[in-house]
Amino acid sequence: MKAITPLVQMEPDILGGMPVFKSTLVPIKRMFAYLLTGKPMADFLADYPSVSRDTAIGVLENDATLFYEAISKAIDSAAMPSSLPR
Repeated sequence: MKAITPLVQMEPDILGGMPVFKSTLVPIKRMFAYLLTGKPMADFLADYPSVSRDTAIGVLENDATLFYEAISKAIDSAAMPSSLPR
């Protein structure tokens, strides 16, 4: 798979192709989970030191990030057994 931004890596052999911060195993959605629950960016960066502040901010500022939530939901839905027809 091709990444949607140079700061994001999507490879089938890295977490099954889940979007991660480039050269890390940290899923992009982990940062969004922190931010959406009201935790500050500083907490995320402290818990995931392999992600630099510049990289995290760069991902947030990238236009492609606007589509991340929809992409993430689609991936999660496809992976959930409950999303299969009964």
